[in-house]
Amino acid sequence: MTLLPEDFQNAIVLGDCLDLLRELPEGSVDLIVSSPPYNLGKEYESKRALASYVEDQAKVLAECSRLLSETGSIFWQVGTYADRGMLIPLDIRFFPVLEDLGLIPRNRIIWARQHGLHAKKKFSARHETILWFTKSDSYIFDLDAIRVPQKYQNKKAWRGENKGELTCNPAGKNPGDIWLFRNVKHNHEEQTVHPCQFPEDMITRIVLATTREGGVVLDPYMGTGTTAVVARDQGRVFVGAELDPGYHEVALRRLAGEPNTEGVFPNLKTLRDWCERVGADPANYRFDAQTAARATARSQSRIFPESHHLEEMERRLAYEEDCFAADLRGEERPDDHFTGGQVRERTSEEPAQLFEEAI
Repeated sequence: MTLLPEDFQNAIVLGDCLDLLRELPEGSVDLIVSSPPYNLGKEYESKRALASYVEDQAKVLAECSRLLSETGSIFWQVGTYADRGMLIPLDIRFFPVLEDLGLIPRNRIIWARQHGLHAKKKFSARHETILWFTKSDSYIFDLDAIRVPQKYQNKKAWRGENKGELTCNPAGKNPGDIWLFRNVKHNHEEQTVHPCQFPEDMITRIVLATTREGGVVLDPYMGTGTTAVVARDQGRVFVGAELDPGYHEVALRRLAGEPNTEGVFPNLKTLRDWCERVGADPANYRFDAQTAARATARSQSRIFPESHHLEEMERRLAYEEDCFAADLRGEERPDDHFTGGQVRERTSEEPAQLFEEAI
């Protein structure tokens, strides 16, 4: 039974999140997951002094701490503060704020990506951070709900009392604290008009791991509704706030899953889901962020799981480091799967399945 008042169940409030948080009862939320404005001077936020920004966020986090149930968790995803060439990781500033509230740190998750803002006078940023804190030591963590394939699926002990038995859990392994969900940008079917949104799969991992069915999920900065969509799809109750009327309208359209009066959807995923449900042709409809002449069916797209992107990034980083080492020693650089921006051809000795998995 939820402590959340019925009026706030499965609702996204248009307005300031602090106003919403102060109306909700203590201990009424099982999971808080959000990505607050980063104070980077982007189009959707105002740039202010870092100290003032952290002070304002501390007020929001204090309310979030009050709302968490004893088994609850908070996942706070943050980037960096940049000013005149200086770069400050915001998780460093938020960590003591969360600790001072009596919350307990569990993980510092790295959300890595192969592409990002290029730099000339420092190393290019290629990750953001997700801080996971819990209200108590009695928190929910359902590892079985989020296991991923073992690196060596059928590895067995070759000596000792356990000889011949599996040395790993056949159901899969812990996904670890380095995540590589693809950033929601161009050609991602979840992309809306919001310039910075969560991938649904990433939020799904968090929701499944730290809540039970029927639990309450809060996003104080709901944006275009990713957290709400995931919570609903996973049988959880959602609540949140969004200050921008345009983003709020998009979030409601995503939840409705229907085209507006002009036949336009909030993103390609919603369009495809609706067309599959009613048997319509995607080419007859449009979505907000569409740039191509026609929308395509899901069967025509290539959607890879997180494991693919993680393996590809590991492969790419290893290749870059091998090239650096080769250059230092005056040796020939190793072969790469990508040459001049084009995917190389498969060699006759390379199995087709392994090659396709590699690229």
